[in-house]
Amino acid sequence: MTRSGVRAVIIASMSSWIFALPLTAQTTTLSITGGSTATFPQPTLADYVTGYIDGPTISFTVLLVGGAAGATHTTTVEVCASGGTLGSGKSLSKLLWQPSDASKPWQSMTNGCNGPVKASRTVGAQSLASGSSWSGGVRLRLVLDWTDTAPAYGTTIGMTVAVSTP
Repeated sequence: MTRSGVRAVIIASMSSWIFALPLTAQTTTLSITGGSTATFPQPTLADYVTGYIDGPTISFTVLLVGGAAGATHTTTVEVCASGGTLGSGKSLSKLLWQPSDASKPWQSMTNGCNGPVKASRTVGAQSLASGSSWSGGVRLRLVLDWTDTAPAYGTTIGMTVAVSTP
């Protein structure tokens, strides 16, 4: 083995030792602090005149714990429905959501939070360092049609948090 070959082996051995040091595990928690079901009562005449029924606000808190010191991570919260309809033949697209701070316009609810992060279901995003948190919420609204006569409409609402390193 040549002298440069020996150096390469030593450097490779040292670098694997350096990167084998234990890292602090990072944990991200999404806590739903209020509401998780969108249930709307049978519409009244006043609701039909208005064209919608305002529903509950679902509040949440995201907490980031651990990870490398000084590192920040972007946390993105998404909202979706677990069912494809609101019952009694009412389309899920008639259920609207908006961040509780009104930072985005009303948008139609989508079914499922699978796959990559999508703008159509993103409530908000914040950059967090270890030990930091942020809170927010989602307001719900049911758009009415004159043919809506069921005693109630609703679906279970899901929320997810995605974490990325900038």
